[in-house]
Amino acid sequence: MKKLFTFFFLLISLFSSAQTGTLKGVVLDAATKETIMGANVFHSQKKSNGTVSDYEGNYSLELTATEHALICAYLGFVSDTFRVIIEAGKISTYNVLLLRDAKELSTIVVSAGKYEQKIEEVTVSIEILPLHLIENKNTTNITQALEQVPGLNILDEEPQIRGGSGFAFGVGSRVATLIDGIPILRGDIGKPDWSFIPVENIDQVEVIKGASSVLYGSSALSGVINFLSAYPKQPSETKVRLYSGIYSPPTNPDARWWSGAANYSGLNISQGWKTERIDLILGGQLLYDHGYIGPPIPNPNLSFEQDSLSNSDVADKSGRFNFDFRYRPKNIEGMSMGLNGNMMRQQSNFSLVWGNDSSQIYRAFPGTMTLTNNLQFYLDPFITYFTKAGIHHTLRSRIYVDKSELPEEQNTSSNVWYLEYQLSKDFSKIEGLHFTSGLVSNRSVTHNDLYATATSRENTLNNYAAYLQFDKKFKDVVNLSIGFRGEYFKINNTQSTVKPIFRAGVNFKLTQSAHLRISYGQGFRYPTIAEKFLQTTVGGLIVYPNPTLLPEISWNAEMGVKQSIKIGKWFCFLDGAAFWQEYKNTIEYNYALFSPDSAGFKFLNTGPARVRGLDFSISGTGKIFNAVTLTVIGGYTYTLPQSVDPHLVYATEKPGEGFIPKQLSYISTSSDTTDYILKYRLQHIAKIDAELGWKKITAGFSIRYYSFMNNIDKTFYDIDNTGTLPTGIVDYRATHSTGSIVTDIRIGYDITKKYKASLVVNNLFNLAYSLRPVKVEPMRTIAIQLRADI
Repeated sequence: MKKLFTFFFLLISLFSSAQTGTLKGVVLDAATKETIMGANVFHSQKKSNGTVSDYEGNYSLELTATEHALICAYLGFVSDTFRVIIEAGKISTYNVLLLRDAKELSTIVVSAGKYEQKIEEVTVSIEILPLHLIENKNTTNITQALEQVPGLNILDEEPQIRGGSGFAFGVGSRVATLIDGIPILRGDIGKPDWSFIPVENIDQVEVIKGASSVLYGSSALSGVINFLSAYPKQPSETKVRLYSGIYSPPTNPDARWWSGAANYSGLNISQGWKTERIDLILGGQLLYDHGYIGPPIPNPNLSFEQDSLSNSDVADKSGRFNFDFRYRPKNIEGMSMGLNGNMMRQQSNFSLVWGNDSSQIYRAFPGTMTLTNNLQFYLDPFITYFTKAGIHHTLRSRIYVDKSELPEEQNTSSNVWYLEYQLSKDFSKIEGLHFTSGLVSNRSVTHNDLYATATSRENTLNNYAAYLQFDKKFKDVVNLSIGFRGEYFKINNTQSTVKPIFRAGVNFKLTQSAHLRISYGQGFRYPTIAEKFLQTTVGGLIVYPNPTLLPEISWNAEMGVKQSIKIGKWFCFLDGAAFWQEYKNTIEYNYALFSPDSAGFKFLNTGPARVRGLDFSISGTGKIFNAVTLTVIGGYTYTLPQSVDPHLVYATEKPGEGFIPKQLSYISTSSDTTDYILKYRLQHIAKIDAELGWKKITAGFSIRYYSFMNNIDKTFYDIDNTGTLPTGIVDYRATHSTGSIVTDIRIGYDITKKYKASLVVNNLFNLAYSLRPVKVEPMRTIAIQLRADI
C-alpha cells in the first residue's frame, strides 16, 4: 500500500506539473530602463494569483498551460495589461516596460507607513520638501530649506511642528529627525546637529505632522523629519556646488562688530557610480562661515569669570565626508547589502543670550557663548532580502559617535548603537493588505563631567521596542491603518518605564481627485540624559539636574482633506487639516531658587497642555504657459496652544531660612497669561515659495510671516529688570510686538545644460528680527552660487 500510495502521489504531481508552466521576466522603467522593485504582476481575472518583482525587478509566476491576460502595476506608473501563452512544463519570458503616469499628480512617500504609498492616500498629514529648494536657495544648512515646509519652523535649531513644542534651550527634541528611517539624535541631549545632514546627497525629505511614536518611537511626539539618501541613477554622476557670500552690515551701524567683509564660502560635491551589482556615491562639504554673532564685550560689573574671545574665534569651520554603498549579490536574487557613512569635523560656537537689544544685539552676552570643537560620525550597515513569496526583510543598524571639546575641560562624548529588524509583506490572497512589523534596540552611552550627579561619569539609556502595523485598502476607495508599539526604557540600570502606544487612521477617496483622512495617534517621549542629569553654569546661571523627571505623553487627532487640481499642464495639491493634541507631563525649563541663595534653571514636568489649530498647504508644479514653468510650496498654520491647568503648582522654591518659598505654576512663571497661551509658541505662521522658469532663466522668492511670541518665561523679565542679566528684553518686546515678515529672492541662469549660476539674497530688506527671546536672526546675506550636474 505504501508503494502504491507513493506511485499515485508522483503520478498526480507529474500530471499537475505537465499542465502548468512558468512565466518569468523583468519589470523596467520604460524611460530610464531602470529595474523596478515591488511591482505587482497578477492575473486580470484573479488578483490573488500574482507575485511581486524583487530587488532587481525580476518576477516569476506559475500559471496553467493556456493563454492569460496579466496586469503589471506600480505606484506612479501606468498599469500595463499584456497577454501571454503558457506551454506546459516550459518557462516563458515577458519583460514589462512601465510608462510614468504623466496625467496623474502623485508623490510617493515611505515615511507614513514605512513602505511606498501615494501621498494622497496616507492617513496622516505629510509634506514633501522640493529638492529644487535645497539646490536653488544656496542651502548651507538644511534648516534654511526646512523653514519653507508648511506647519514646520526651526526655532534656534529646535524643530517645532504645529506648535507641539516650545523652546528647550537645545535639549530634548519633540520631533524625530531621521536619516533613512534611523534616528540622528545625539545620545546625551536628544537633538539633531543640522550641519551634519548631508545636503549634497538627499533624494527626498518627508515631514510627518502629528504624533508618530508607533513607527518611530520616542521623540516623535509632534512629528517626524525623514531625510532619504540618494543613490546614482546613471553609470556616472557628478554634482558640484560652489558658493561664496557676505553678511550685510546691520541697519544699526553701532551693532556692526566686524571690519571688512563678513564672508562665508563653501563647496558641496558628490560623485556616483552605478553598475549592474554595485551602487556607490561619495560626497562631502567644506565650509567657512565668518558668522553673524560676534564675541561678547567683557563687562567689569559682572561678578562671574568671563572669557576673552576674538572675532576670528567665533567663525564656523567644518568639513564633512559621506558615502553610500549598496551591493546586490549575483547568486542571491532579491538580496541587497551595503554600508552608508558620514563624518564631520567642525569648529563652531553657540550663543545663548545677546549682549543687549541695541548696539550689542549681534554680540553674545559675557559668559553665554560656547566654542566647540566637534567630531562626529556614523556607520550604517544594512541588509535587505525580498523573497519570492513577497516578504521583505530589512536589517538596519547605526553606530553614531559624537565627541566635543568644550571650555574648562568640560568635554563630552556620546555613543549610540541602533539596531532595527523589519519584516513587511503585501498579501496577494487578501487584496490590498500590507503588514509591517519590527524590533528595535537603541542604546546610548555618554561620558561627561556635566552629568556627574548621576551614579557615575558614565550614563546609559537603553530602549527596546516592538511595533506592528496593518494597512488595508478596500476597492481603491478606503485605506485603513492600525498600529501598535511597546516601548521599554531603562536609564543607568535603575529607573525603567514600559509604555504601550496605539494609532489608527482611515483615508476615504471622496472623488477622483479628493481624499478625506481621519487619524488618531499616541506619542511618548522619554527624557534625555541631559534633562535628567545636566549640571553646569552658564554666564553665572546655574543649571540643576532632575533625576525624577517623568516621560512626556501625548495623543493627536486630526481630520484633513487633500484635493488635487490640474489646470492645463500645471498640477497642485491643496491640503487642509484641523488638529487637536493633548500632552501630559509636559517638560519645560524653569528658573527659580532650587537651593538656598542660589537661583538657576531646571527641567520640570509642568502639567497638562493642549494644542488645537488649523493647517493649510499648497504644493504644485508644471507649465503655466508653453515655455514657462511654475513651482509653488506654501501654507498657513494657526495654533491655539494652552495650559490645561494654569494654576497647578508643579514645584516649590527652596530659599534660605526666613524666606517664603515661591510656588511654581503656569501663572507664576509666564510673562503673559492671556488665554493661557503656552510659552515659546508662534500662533500664526504663513509662508510661500514660488519659482518661475523660462528657457535658461529661473527666478524665485520666499516670504515668511511669524507672529509675535506672546508668552515667554517671566524669568527673562525679572533678571533684566533686576540687572542680574541685563539683556534689554523688556524694552525690545515692547517695541517689537507685531510679528516679522522675511523675504528672500533668487535668480538663476543656465550657462549650459550642465552648468548654472545663481544669485541668492536672503532677508532682502535686512530686517533685524528675533524669533527666540534674546537671540537675533541673521541679517541680509548675498551669495553667488555655481552648480554643475555632469
